[in-house]
Amino acid sequence: MNITQEQLDQDNTRTELLNDLVATSTVMDEMWRYHPDNPKKKDIIKEYKILKQIFTNIEHELEELNK
Repeated sequence: MNITQEQLDQDNTRTELLNDLVATSTVMDEMWRYHPDNPKKKDIIKEYKILKQIFTNIEHELEELNK
């Protein structure tokens, strides 16, 4: 079976669209965690502080590895 360039292009477009759909869904899920309408929403200020600490810890670990 020979696949035409048009079929390849359609497959590539379909794949890109599916990847975009998954990526968008992932971002939406993450945003929902902090959305005001979410009854179980996370405190974004608290979560940001946690991420900053994780970032700092990783930086320190890298510094230790570079010694």
